[in-house]
Amino acid sequence: MKFLKIILINYLFYKIRTKCMELENDQEVLRFTLICPECGLGNPENAEYCMVCERNLLETVLFFEDDSFDVEITKDCFIEYRKTFWGENRTGKVNKYLLDEMEDMEFGSEITRFRFTYHGKKYVLPLKRENMELLVKILK
Repeated sequence: MKFLKIILINYLFYKIRTKCMELENDQEVLRFTLICPECGLGNPENAEYCMVCERNLLETVLFFEDDSFDVEITKDCFIEYRKTFWGENRTGKVNKYLLDEMEDMEFGSEITRFRFTYHGKKYVLPLKRENMELLVKILK
């Protein structure tokens, strides 16, 4: 049932995007830029809940997609959704870190890396430069 719902929504998105392309530049266009961290679907910018999985989107402070993983930051957690080697799909592995327990956070270097210590263990995450800039704004 959920699979059929996803197919129907993707079809509707296709129709909406096609219609949006036909609109003239001065008309308001509905944009689906708010990405759901749970299922990866684009939602309208002002959506409170995901249209497919019904995840509460207001809990997410920041979400971005990177090459090896997706990152979600909530008011309490830093969540890393691991991807396959080629970065095409998620593997199902999720690393969740409580923000209050993350220590020694370092942002960037010549190569953009986010470093932190969590429960005595050091972690290093390579990030795209634009994602590092977003992370710095939220966590610094």
